[in-house]
Amino acid sequence: MNASVIRRRKKIINSDSRTPLITEKELLTTIPSSISYSTQSHYDFFNHGKSRFPSKVFHWENFIEMVKNHSIDNVIKKYEKPSIPLAHAPISTKEELNQVIDLQIVRALTSKLNHDDLELCKSINNSLIDWNVINESDQIITSVASRTHRVLRTNHDHDVIDAYQHNTGDFADNINEVYDFMCELGLKYSVLTTYEFTWFIKRSQDDSSILLVSKCQKNDSNDPTILQSWNYLLYLSKNEPLLPPCPIFTPPPPPPPPSSSSNIQNHPDYFIDYSYERFPYTTTTSVDHFISPPSTSSVAHGKRPVTNDDDVDFEVKKFRHDDDYLTDFTSFNILNWNNIFIKKEFINDIYLAEYNGHDLSLKFTEGNNDTRKSDLEKEARIYERLSVIQGVYIPRLKYTGFTLNGEKFVLATEHIRQSSRLSRKHKEAALTTIKAIHSLGIIQNDIKESNFIVARIDNNDNVNEERVFVIDFRLSKDFKEEQRVQLTSYHIYMEKEKEKVEDLFNNLPI
Repeated sequence: MNASVIRRRKKIINSDSRTPLITEKELLTTIPSSISYSTQSHYDFFNHGKSRFPSKVFHWENFIEMVKNHSIDNVIKKYEKPSIPLAHAPISTKEELNQVIDLQIVRALTSKLNHDDLELCKSINNSLIDWNVINESDQIITSVASRTHRVLRTNHDHDVIDAYQHNTGDFADNINEVYDFMCELGLKYSVLTTYEFTWFIKRSQDDSSILLVSKCQKNDSNDPTILQSWNYLLYLSKNEPLLPPCPIFTPPPPPPPPSSSSNIQNHPDYFIDYSYERFPYTTTTSVDHFISPPSTSSVAHGKRPVTNDDDVDFEVKKFRHDDDYLTDFTSFNILNWNNIFIKKEFINDIYLAEYNGHDLSLKFTEGNNDTRKSDLEKEARIYERLSVIQGVYIPRLKYTGFTLNGEKFVLATEHIRQSSRLSRKHKEAALTTIKAIHSLGIIQNDIKESNFIVARIDNNDNVNEERVFVIDFRLSKDFKEEQRVQLTSYHIYMEKEKEKVEDLFNNLPI
């Protein structure tokens, strides 16, 4: 990580200043104003790829009491009275959130920090950490990470340990990112904030792999105020030594994806990382590449296609393969059109067909229809990009190409049998499926009821689990192929599509 910072120019405060001076207590008991979020669709950049994580996470039990007991002066008037806006326009982006934090928190504390020979400086070249506290020796002694409520959805009602263990609202992902930065620089203290909610973080002196996290503190709390808590954490940071930096711990890679049901049964807890860093892009349209898991041995690993920043790691998501659902998968080297029996068209030029005793979902066109053929080839490339979640959240691709005698160009997938009618209760399962697709750089781009199918899966963990599959990628966008699209645009697409899924399922019957 890059720990570069933008240094603030220290302002010397003197008795002749026309700015009203106030006591330390008057400064720190100021209550910041509240904020609201815009209803416009935005998706902030976030990164949930971690190289270090704590061995244990505990409550920082006595933090609030320590803040209350920390002495603050109420006699000497030597601090500038902060000019804090009473209200802000609705927030749409992380940049706007950081502007509010700068106005309400950073500037309010600047006068106090100047007297303490500390600077709270904006971080640059680091999307995960937003401010660093610098001491008089130019050492970073504390970090501050801000997140919008779209990226960190945990709130003050959640117990921090339970939220971490269950990654409620991506709490564990965000905590681990902060911990990783703390380890790199040997920091003992840090802050994670959405402005509305703030957590104060400490690495244990006895075992620096253990992390202590305070209870969530709201920005309008008054006993103590949020500024008092910030001030106390900065006091600790200044007066306690840094910890030794920690080496990067890289977890062992997952075992190679099994190619048969017997291998699956030998690995009942098998997980695959759906990560841009782990799975390389391929360009071939060979059937072998559609049905074989991508190799991790190549150095040409794929990165998120909308950035050229090789120093940025990207989101890693894990999804489980179901044992029984991976069995009896047959692909075809070639299809003989004369042996295909079309049973019916069930949606949008997708046909239920039977081939040599196997049910297929089939799309096809005349061999000389170049436009339609190009569309099917593009959809095949989408399946290739999503190869690691075939059979998990999307159908497996069985064949793409010309039939035996060149009569048709076809795209054939396994046929997913619907187990129940789509309803509102399937919303979370559908969002999980869409998140899996998004995590591999694909926008489905055609959110409608007919493109989701509920299938019942039997496995050892959850008998008769219902899984939501997405079955059509005719209009999908592959951001590897659209290099011109900026990273922020990609995330806006993601957020808009997520909202479309939520709207669709919210309007379905219960």
